[in-house]
Amino acid sequence: MSNTTLAVTAVKNATTVAAATKTTLKVTAKTKVVLNDNTNFVFALVNERKQWEQNAYAKSNNEKYKLLADCYAKYLAMCGDKAKAKDLREQLDAYIAANKLVFRKGTHNLVKIVKCVFGDADKRRISTYGIVLRTALAQGKKANEIVSFIKNSGGVQEIKLARGNALTTKAKAEAVQTFLAKKVLAELTSTKIAETLDASKVGQQVVFVATQKANGKFVINAVTESTGALNTALAACYSNNKAKISNKKSEQKAAANDAAINNAVNKAAA
Repeated sequence: MSNTTLAVTAVKNATTVAAATKTTLKVTAKTKVVLNDNTNFVFALVNERKQWEQNAYAKSNNEKYKLLADCYAKYLAMCGDKAKAKDLREQLDAYIAANKLVFRKGTHNLVKIVKCVFGDADKRRISTYGIVLRTALAQGKKANEIVSFIKNSGGVQEIKLARGNALTTKAKAEAVQTFLAKKVLAELTSTKIAETLDASKVGQQVVFVATQKANGKFVINAVTESTGALNTALAACYSNNKAKISNKKSEQKAAANDAAINNAVNKAAA
């Protein structure tokens, strides 16, 4: 098809290449006439698309983000040891039982809430929404920040794609080691704990399972030297402190660059 006529919104070159078909589309005198014709169907469809984006589509997305924010707010409210938080957790469990929903052991409550609210018809959608809210949680977002967080990130799909490039559990565990080495929350001595551990592994990390009490004390229920448990715990620490760790890395990189520049200057001066 050598003499194809195309209606376009702007004419800058004598020819336009249609990328999809690799066909060279020639601009003719007739094209310019069609461009000035208000009955051009493409213009009409483009205007419809703009109206849809600015109205129905934007409204739909805003309502969806608001609903996700409400899910997030309920999750935050059910965290803690207060009576209201406990009641919300029991309400979630009751709904799951009544509707015979099945979750894997260890499924995050945010994901449970999303699945309850949005149904199980589209598993990919549930996965995406779960990733979005858990990403927000890892970044310490408040419930009233969720809508703007999703919008500023480019939408739910962009957040999911960005999460796809995340570090592995092992890589997160390695990345957080230096950061935690300088942090001491508490020190304790316990003969019972010492008896359950390998005395030859002094200096190595372990994972405690503890219960927080209303009086502010913590009761240690178990301790493990499992590499898998340790990496998972360290990965969680990485997620909670990602911004601080990233800033520290940036500072170290800048310091290294400054040192390299100074060395180069000193060598040149010598």
